[in-house]
Amino acid sequence: MPEKDTIVQQVLDNLSAELDFLLLLAIEDRMGLTKMGRRDVDFVYRTFKHASGTPVYIPPFVSLEEFKKDVDLSTWLRKVEKKLDLIITKVRDTALVSESEAYQSARLFYNSVKAAAKAGDEEAEKITRELAVHYKKKIESPEAAKKTSKEAAKNASNEEESLKEETKA
Repeated sequence: MPEKDTIVQQVLDNLSAELDFLLLLAIEDRMGLTKMGRRDVDFVYRTFKHASGTPVYIPPFVSLEEFKKDVDLSTWLRKVEKKLDLIITKVRDTALVSESEAYQSARLFYNSVKAAAKAGDEEAEKITRELAVHYKKKIESPEAAKKTSKEAAKNASNEEESLKEETKA
């Protein structure tokens, strides 16, 4: 919705500015970290409760203050993530519906202009030739498909690095 674009972009920019401490990890870094599942979250919270109540058992290299910061931040981020996930799901679903409807309208127009071209309309013939390119399938060798797949993976990695650099800036 173009009329809401400026407002939404501003809200997203403000959100990004407020969350300036967020990290963007490389895939390798992400893979090297210990992940918490549902049961692990409960374990961490219970452990923190016990560590707070009986600090005598805390190893000297573990800071209860840092432990609390990590627990509080992860709790808060999970709440934020849950809300953002819902928004992202709604954005994706709405985009899917609007794209589907736009594609359906495009196909209906294309079929209409094809019929007009068959009836001899010159303008319709020009349009049909231009739009027919979409339906021409390229036959690709397996080697070319692999190369394209590798290039896509490399591009995704480059995009991730670009995002990481933007976040640092």
